Amino acid sequence: MSTRRFLVLVSGLPSESRFARAWARTPRTVTDPAEIAAITGLPAA
Repeated sequence: MSTRRFLVLVSGLPSESRFARAWARTPRTVTDPAEIAAITGLPAA
């Protein structure tokens, strides 16, 4: 199964799904400076 297909399936789960809640809480890699600034509260470089 491709990553894209997996993400489509996960996004289609109902919000009360235990797996969907766990997936939403799972940390992910953030590389966009604006997103890092929004998360940390520090100004973007």
